[in-house]
Amino acid sequence: MGTPTDRIILLDVLRQHLTKIQAMSAATMHFVYTGPREEGVPRDVVRVRVDPSVTSIPTRAFFEQTKLTEVELCEGLVEIGVDSFAYCNHSITTINTPHSLRRINDCAFYGSLRCPIHLNDGIESIGPFAFASCIFTNFRVPPLITVIPKGMLMWCNSMFSLEISVNMIEIGNAAFSYSCCLRNVAFQHNTVFGYNILNEATYLLQLFGNSDGIIQALQHRFDGLHIHKLVYYQSYNQGVLQILIAAINMTSGQRRTLRSKLDPTGSQQDCLGMTPLHILACSSVHDLEVYRVIIENYPANLITEDRWGALPLLYAFWGAAPAEIIQFLLESYQSLYPDQVFNWTMMVETMGRCDTPMECIENLLRLKEIHFPEQHIDWEYLLDQFALLSHYSFDGLPFQERMKFLIMCGMSDRVEALAFKIWRECIHNMIHIADYKRSRDNTVILHRIKAKVAHFEEEYPRLKEITTILELALWKSRMNASHLQKKTKTDESSMRRLCRITCGADVIIRHVLPYLITAAGEESDFYASSDDESSDSM
Repeated sequence: MGTPTDRIILLDVLRQHLTKIQAMSAATMHFVYTGPREEGVPRDVVRVRVDPSVTSIPTRAFFEQTKLTEVELCEGLVEIGVDSFAYCNHSITTINTPHSLRRINDCAFYGSLRCPIHLNDGIESIGPFAFASCIFTNFRVPPLITVIPKGMLMWCNSMFSLEISVNMIEIGNAAFSYSCCLRNVAFQHNTVFGYNILNEATYLLQLFGNSDGIIQALQHRFDGLHIHKLVYYQSYNQGVLQILIAAINMTSGQRRTLRSKLDPTGSQQDCLGMTPLHILACSSVHDLEVYRVIIENYPANLITEDRWGALPLLYAFWGAAPAEIIQFLLESYQSLYPDQVFNWTMMVETMGRCDTPMECIENLLRLKEIHFPEQHIDWEYLLDQFALLSHYSFDGLPFQERMKFLIMCGMSDRVEALAFKIWRECIHNMIHIADYKRSRDNTVILHRIKAKVAHFEEEYPRLKEITTILELALWKSRMNASHLQKKTKTDESSMRRLCRITCGADVIIRHVLPYLITAAGEESDFYASSDDESSDSM
């Protein structure tokens, strides 16, 4: 073991070594990028701040940085190079874009973003596949972009809303291909389209049959619907609120008088079945006063379903609208339509199927429980549907996390009702260690979890009966011993109570019951590590 002095010296060496490791770890986790260096970017970097002195991020600067979660781009940055943040396995959950940014090159964020990205109006060019295979719910094309390059938003499976300015001249091949959840988008009559721009756009194909049908419908989406058009393009125009109020108060080109009505088109639906409120809830820009104007003048927008059966509330949750907007919508429903029953099952299914960030689904479920706790979600149906998701684009960490979250939500009531902590931990463990990929495997996993929960539910009455019998047996044995000793001077009733207290039932609960639970659970290896708190209550 050595002398005390030797041990002290060894401890000092270990402390110095640990301090050095911690310093190195902190340096790699929080990294300030000042430009290309000989040693490059550390492989385990988590947060990056690009120094204001950097005007251009070079090719592959952060390529395949799969632990990178936060990116801060400082003012002064002009260009993001080819593959700069590509193939980070959807690890980036926070990013900003400075006003100085002008160019985003090919594949810059391919397969890396798991968060919204808000591009400033000064962006002049975006390269092919720049945002392909990213996870965000809506995207606004900057107004100076007149040509969308090939594959720019390909494989964006969670994107349901896309805003394109009236300046768009051309949309390249496969620009939005395999963005299967896309719903809210509009095109100009004179835009030139490449091949397969909407290949596998599942929701739009449901309505219009093929790509040509989709394009034609979306080119004429706002014909005769001035208010719809204003709301869709609001992020590209100044003073939208005043323009909107003026538009609502105009009928057939004349200012509304006391005898005239509101512009009736505000209550109409476009080719997607959307009202102005649907479009507003899909938008990348949310102005509370615009919401107020629409709902005050066209309250029926709140309860009008689009062609997919969705209310505006779904899109507000799906697109992660600000809390004040969602709160205002919920209050509007409760004040104007207090008896409205929402199809929460459909809303959760839609978002769960569409690679939606878990936080959006969590927000919907939380606010549903706060404002509409009595309304039902059919989790049995939902879990079966989610297990069938087999599209290979859903592989990876985000899908795994979302599946675990959804199964936990769907099973939570039953799991929390289980009598013993050890059982609840077993189910949590089964859910979190599972590998969710192919539909066949997911169905088997779900079946096993449900079977285990059912097994525990059936075992509880049996265990309760067994412990009751054991307690009665001990009680009776204690009473017989007391009678034989003939030492008690208490009456029969008091003696029975005293025997019950001192019969040793607490020993049964503490020392016998854990073995019965282990046998019932058939998970001895897992339970062996949980011997401190084997049960909560009976």
